[in-house]
Amino acid sequence: MTRTTTARPLPPHLRAFRFLLVGWNFLVIYLSYKRVQRNKRLAGAEREAAYSEVHRKSAERIYKLAARMEGLLIKTCQFISSRADVAPPEYVSVLSHLQDRVPPRPFAQVEAQVERELGARPDELFDVFARRPVASASLAQVHRARTKDGRDVAVKVQYPGIERVVETDLRNLSILVRILARLEPDFDFRVLMDEVRKYTPRELDFVLEGHNAERVARDLAHRPDVHIPAVLWEHTARRVLTTEFVDGTKISDIPRLLEQGVDPNRVALIMTEAYCEQILVHGFFHADPHPGNLLVLPGPVVVFIDFGLCKDLPEDFRVNYARLTVAIMQQDDEAMVRAFRQLGFETKSQDPESLIALGRAFFESGGPEQRPYVDAEVMPEVNERLAQILDANPVRRIPPDILMIFRVIGLMSGLQKRLDSRVNMFDTIVPYAEREARFVERLTGEAAG
Repeated sequence: MTRTTTARPLPPHLRAFRFLLVGWNFLVIYLSYKRVQRNKRLAGAEREAAYSEVHRKSAERIYKLAARMEGLLIKTCQFISSRADVAPPEYVSVLSHLQDRVPPRPFAQVEAQVERELGARPDELFDVFARRPVASASLAQVHRARTKDGRDVAVKVQYPGIERVVETDLRNLSILVRILARLEPDFDFRVLMDEVRKYTPRELDFVLEGHNAERVARDLAHRPDVHIPAVLWEHTARRVLTTEFVDGTKISDIPRLLEQGVDPNRVALIMTEAYCEQILVHGFFHADPHPGNLLVLPGPVVVFIDFGLCKDLPEDFRVNYARLTVAIMQQDDEAMVRAFRQLGFETKSQDPESLIALGRAFFESGGPEQRPYVDAEVMPEVNERLAQILDANPVRRIPPDILMIFRVIGLMSGLQKRLDSRVNMFDTIVPYAEREARFVERLTGEAAG
């Protein structure tokens, strides 16, 4: 039995309160960085120490705000803390506590939500239902349970009223992103915000999430080193999702992986291959690989959980992205420009230099050793060179379909660094990309013949 209701917006005074609270913290943090930036007396180690202190205080401020406000602020913190490759370590250290340890809701709220969605209380539906959650995140918390027929399951219960909070936060963050774009033109995240507004509401539909999980499970069923927990549809509704329980180790818990005899580099390779196949072969992928959503079992086996955020790529886009990947990896400038344009990238002038620079920046971000994650030592130089070229001929249009891929690449880069990955990205990625590009070209040739 499933009951659904349309979420009412938060009352005006609560919407205003959330905006003012977030806006005030945004202003305090912004001015803190500006003070260090404009202090000409600071230099060298002293300036670095000043920035480190601002990083720490800002991260703590954001943590307290997110824990209080919940909703999209927690998801933003999860994203930042997952970027160990580029985010200051102070942010990673503080905000990583919000990956799956958000302050939980009282059990009475969970019990009422389960009854509203499934038509009965947890103790009537399950043989055992733990009162304390095993994980709590931005939109829901997970309780371990046992079904009447003895299966261990994870029951994900959406927070009551979170839809209203998310809708309000989307509006407020959109306003702040527009303000930031005016204050700092180099930090224009409006296109990204549009994509967030499009996809975040889908994360609130747990029936859709269950179907997403089953689709990825079918696509990767041939891989014994990847596991997707099965969905129990008889205990699933729009705001309650029940799946097989997997007692794995968080992918970022390196000491625990080593204790279990698991090679972190092997884990990194499995993760990379799984995403290559999802994106380049099937065109449908799990788009939220932060440490709370990837577990590891001895073997190793990488377990993907939380399929609320997934992306389905159009077929022609998937093929052209495969072509772009090959061109970037092989540093083929002509093919790179052609693929960028076929994907829908547009620049102010027809000069291809901006697109070439963009492709090279991806390739060069791993540094001279071609690490599988962003090399923080080379990125300032790469970014400065890229900025000079883009100033002369800016990219006017970035296809929205690629933004989720950028998100996954960024999050994976952070995980690759945590795993101290030595994965050879050329040898791993290119075979998938070449196979898809050549397969389509062969079909096209046969059809033309």
